[in-house]
Amino acid sequence: MKFFSKYSLLLSMLCLCVLGTFAQQDKEAKSDTIFKGIVLDAQSKPLSGVSVYIQEKIGTVSSDLKGEFAIKANVGDVLILRNRGYITQQQILGNENLLSITLIRADADAGEEDNATTPFAILKKRNVSGAVTVLNGSNIPQLPTNDLRNLFAGRLSGLYQSQVGTAPGTTVTNVFMRSINSFNARTARIFVDGTERDFGDMDISEIESITVLKDASTLAWYGLRGGNGVVMVTTKKGDSIRSYIHFDAQVGFQNAINLIKPLNSYDYASLYNEASLNDGAVAPYNQAALDAYRNNTLPFLFPNNNYIEDYLRKTAPIQRYAFSMGGGKRTVRYFASVSYLNQRGFLNNTQTPSFDSNVGFRKLNFRGNIDFEANKYLTVSLHAGVRTENRLSPGTGLTDVMNNIYNTPPNAYPILNADGSLGGTAQYTKNLLGLLQQSGYTSDQNRVLLATLSVRQKLDFWIPGLSFNAVGSYDGVGNYISGLTQQYSVADQTLANPANYLTASPVAYRTTTYGNNALQNEFWAGFDYEKTLGSHHLNVSLKGQRFADKAPERLDFRNQGLAGRIDYNYKQRYFAGFTAGYSGSENFAPGKRYGFFPAISAGWILSEEKFLKSVPILSYLKLRASYGSAGNGDIGGSRFPFESFYSRNLSSGGYSFGLTPTATNSASESNLGNPNITWETVRMLNTGFDVRFLNDALGLSVDYYQTRRDNILTANIFPSLIGQDAGLVNGGKVQSRGLESSVFYSKKLGKLEMNFNGNVLISKSKVLAENGQEGLPLYQQTVGHIAGSTLVFLSDGLFQSQAEINSHPQQTLAGRVAPGDIKYKDIGGPLGVPDGIIDNNDQVRIDKTALPNTYYGFGGNLRYGILDLVFQFQGVVGRTINIQGLVNSGPSAFNALSLDRYTPSNAANARFPRLGIADRGNNTAASDYWLRSADYLSLKSLEVGFNLPSKLTTKLGVSNARLYIGALNLFTTNDLGIGVNPEVPNAGSGSTYPYSRTYTLGISVAL
Repeated sequence: MKFFSKYSLLLSMLCLCVLGTFAQQDKEAKSDTIFKGIVLDAQSKPLSGVSVYIQEKIGTVSSDLKGEFAIKANVGDVLILRNRGYITQQQILGNENLLSITLIRADADAGEEDNATTPFAILKKRNVSGAVTVLNGSNIPQLPTNDLRNLFAGRLSGLYQSQVGTAPGTTVTNVFMRSINSFNARTARIFVDGTERDFGDMDISEIESITVLKDASTLAWYGLRGGNGVVMVTTKKGDSIRSYIHFDAQVGFQNAINLIKPLNSYDYASLYNEASLNDGAVAPYNQAALDAYRNNTLPFLFPNNNYIEDYLRKTAPIQRYAFSMGGGKRTVRYFASVSYLNQRGFLNNTQTPSFDSNVGFRKLNFRGNIDFEANKYLTVSLHAGVRTENRLSPGTGLTDVMNNIYNTPPNAYPILNADGSLGGTAQYTKNLLGLLQQSGYTSDQNRVLLATLSVRQKLDFWIPGLSFNAVGSYDGVGNYISGLTQQYSVADQTLANPANYLTASPVAYRTTTYGNNALQNEFWAGFDYEKTLGSHHLNVSLKGQRFADKAPERLDFRNQGLAGRIDYNYKQRYFAGFTAGYSGSENFAPGKRYGFFPAISAGWILSEEKFLKSVPILSYLKLRASYGSAGNGDIGGSRFPFESFYSRNLSSGGYSFGLTPTATNSASESNLGNPNITWETVRMLNTGFDVRFLNDALGLSVDYYQTRRDNILTANIFPSLIGQDAGLVNGGKVQSRGLESSVFYSKKLGKLEMNFNGNVLISKSKVLAENGQEGLPLYQQTVGHIAGSTLVFLSDGLFQSQAEINSHPQQTLAGRVAPGDIKYKDIGGPLGVPDGIIDNNDQVRIDKTALPNTYYGFGGNLRYGILDLVFQFQGVVGRTINIQGLVNSGPSAFNALSLDRYTPSNAANARFPRLGIADRGNNTAASDYWLRSADYLSLKSLEVGFNLPSKLTTKLGVSNARLYIGALNLFTTNDLGIGVNPEVPNAGSGSTYPYSRTYTLGISVAL
């Protein structure tokens, strides 16, 4: 762990240096001279909201509705004026105290906020002919979350975020690019400051921008890592013309929502009786027992527990604090930040004198970024982030506790017996109070270092425009687990001879374990050349790359390669580009390790042509197109799939030999290798246009894309006589296409400022080939269907009578068939035609999948005077989920949904099949009966803010201050009708931590 302490010390020294610089600036900034001015646009109309500050000094003011401002400064200071969509203006202050300054509107997609981060280049979107989406960090809500990806849901066109985890510190959000086009790994890769690493646990105060790369011209550079799309995250840097200090604080709480409603003991026992009778068994609860449950008499013999109410809180606190500062001079620029997040869990009755077993998450982030120009030729940058994380959980694990909360019958045992001992039975020994108060707790701690060193050496003295660039990253994770252990015992005092189970043990320190340590590094180095000759501009880049991911308990993962790019434009109007990646992975066989992935692109800004200059409503029009390929070397985690592996049978089994056969030590094949296995190849075509109207107030971008993915990894098919799994083969092909669009509108009407955004993607995929389809009937084959299609039985309602069962084709899936069971359609037999028997030949492939074919987002930012409103929605269409596990998962999990089961009295209106204890096989088969549309529209984030008036902030000595209330996951609309969240449907049931809604009160202050 020494490298953590070394880098923490380095980061601390950097922060002290920065604070010293600020102190020096404050000393120099004292001035009594007030300069007043007015800011105008090219039509001499006043501009409000323009940021005005003094170069290299702290403090910012804004122009008012009349365009006027006042700022303290010295003669000779440099005045800076910045406004979104305009060219930054600089002016040296003289003896004139009344200023009139005109800002010129920047070209469309060429403002300071229009920087697109492409591989080792930051370009104006105007100069990019590929498909990219950019989100500035200033447009992301500053709300507390343990996964940053939750904050930009619905904000980035072509990107779908799906949350699959909910517990504090373990929230997982998958990021998917455009269409479903593979059977294997489909999530986009994340790069932070040029190298591959995750960013979900970073703090939002560290993020400068997020750029999504979506087409071949931007992805071919990454070769085998580009096939699923790339998200580029750029952290903040210092500004040589502006110094600032910023502080954010939020306190709030989270609500547990969408919990499956439990049953009381009377309803549970009644349903259990019914299920037993449906199975042909004897009802275990007599009328006396049912009356005792209903009347709550004899609670120690007939308990009535509500585990959700007793052991889950309705609310849990959350808080976040963030401090950041940045600035510098031309030669040295810096950014530093520190943030703290504390999230408590929903578990209740967890506090003891020795410990608290409630789940929780605490995170402390440090970041220091410094850019140093040693001379006019050499620039060195060090970007370092250090993070400490602490995840707390009950001693037996959060999953174990949640599983027992949801799946223990309410009448299983009394929590406490009459003598105060913990209740339990031979079947149910996991007493909830024992799990939470007498099983200790676990503290899982991580120490994370993310460091990037980059060097840029200009070689103008050799060849003008040539430079050498190198970037190296060093990422380390250290993990250790500690805590307390304890064991409880339970007693069943309902027996004639009371029995005890488990053996109690006192609180003790848990042996600290170290593990899950990992080291990852990536290195890029090469040359860049830039040349402008008249109206011709050329940019060339060539770099080599090497990546390694190491951990002590496994073999290293490595890849390496070359990447090159040539970009040319003429008059900043006509654009052409060529990009290529040549990369390889040691996970493939020699001779199959490297691939070449080229791409071309072109762009044309039509609005610069004379024949469109006279169209007054049109501000900007650009056409774009690209074609090329990228690869996907992520083949499902298989290690060296080209090798055959063997297992030695030394302790048991083996083969028998000799006249008197005896088992002999042996070896057997555990995996058959495929020396021809290779990566997936993705060919991409993208065409699109960007258009702006009404002086850039209204903008629209539209892209049409087609992709074809070949060599998708599938299972091979061998005859069963081989006696061995067949291994893997590149036997899949998928074609996809889609239409993607984004729109924005900005307008100022007096005190009212309006900014709206929207985006939508509509996609369609089709399997062209998949290994293993031979011999299957057409209606079961994947070819022609979407990737990820589902094989199911087609249902036809519920059987209403035994006579109906007798007249229906025989269902042979599992167990007996009775009234109230699902009725399936007879689709085909061995000969491909209905045969009067329901078996696996009757399964049908349908185009249903959990990943939607359409997703969209829209939001807005409204400000009226000192009040503002910020909101963002995300919605999906074409998402399907299976609710069987929520409704029909067995007797221990009977819940309020079970009340809508089939009975003879409500046969016509039953929502779900009859209940059963063991005889449920017919109703658990994969069928469309359990599939539901999970289309939804969700208000992902909302902020309502109050900005302190400028007169008050001036008196307080701050540039601006804002008080606000915020919310995450405020509401979700859907048609499921069963009380679950369509994005994370299993949250709040099974063994999954509840889904949450977050409310916060915050303050933001800037100097």
